[in-house]
Amino acid sequence: MKVVALVVTYNRRQLLTGCLEGVFGQTRPVDHLFIVDNASTDGTGELLGEGGYVDRRDVTYVRLDENRGSSGGFAEGVRLAREPESDWLWLMDDDSSPTPDVLERLLAAPPAADPRTVALCPKVVYADGSLDLNQRGDFRRRLRPLPPSAYVEGEHRELGFMSFVGTVVRTGAARAVDPPKAEFFVWGDDVEYSLRLRRQGAIRLVPEAVMVHRRVSQSHMNRRSRFWNAVLPVKTFPTPLERFWQNLCGLRNYIWMKREYEHQTAISAAGTTAQFVLKHLLYDDRPLKRIPWILRFARDGRRGRFRNIPPPRWAEMVRRGEL
Repeated sequence: MKVVALVVTYNRRQLLTGCLEGVFGQTRPVDHLFIVDNASTDGTGELLGEGGYVDRRDVTYVRLDENRGSSGGFAEGVRLAREPESDWLWLMDDDSSPTPDVLERLLAAPPAADPRTVALCPKVVYADGSLDLNQRGDFRRRLRPLPPSAYVEGEHRELGFMSFVGTVVRTGAARAVDPPKAEFFVWGDDVEYSLRLRRQGAIRLVPEAVMVHRRVSQSHMNRRSRFWNAVLPVKTFPTPLERFWQNLCGLRNYIWMKREYEHQTAISAAGTTAQFVLKHLLYDDRPLKRIPWILRFARDGRRGRFRNIPPPRWAEMVRRGEL
């Protein structure tokens, strides 16, 4: 079997180094690696050159002309990586850290030999070894992460959705469906891609294969969130206004998926939007400034319009007080 790996990166050169070391340190080597650089400005290209990666015959380095978001990066990467002859595509972004035998364990799992399997997903853990439950789950009316009890070695349960953190996709299935939706920009493209892949076959969990997710925590607390986290049984982190554009993309993309795949009614979409508004009213600073944007992006999701604001432009709007 031939395996083509894909890594999408943007302005995280130190994390990327660890990711690439993990890819090339596998007990079952990859046959080729595509690196898609989302127009990084932190010297990622220079780092790859100094490390000798761009000169390797088994590496293709692609630098995009602009930052297209993780969705755009994976859309272009999957489009390119599925072209060469291969059996599997191994997908990850730059904060993924493959354990040395993760690819070997994925391909040795019984579902890999079943032609009805279109994707294999390793267990994802944080650097401290705790489970990252957000990466695998089911989509029934809402996203439902798998409980820890589902991660039993030797049991390869079917998944409703997966993330791109270490998933291997059968190349034939990747060629049979369109690449991830570039217009999502961020958040939800992996879930939407999962829903289309499932039309080709089953996505299976392989708990004995482990991928480390070295996600950089961006959570913070404020007075509102400290109060409500003390009162309510669930812990929720607020979103700084500077990063709120990510949440808006996520809301729009989620509402679009609910309409497209579950035929969500307008009334139900209004309820989803109201829940989103309530969360930000409770936990976030300057919540009233956010409501018009929430309504705009929710409406775009219902109408299938994907109008993305470039992150530098959003940061400038926040700095100037234009929101």
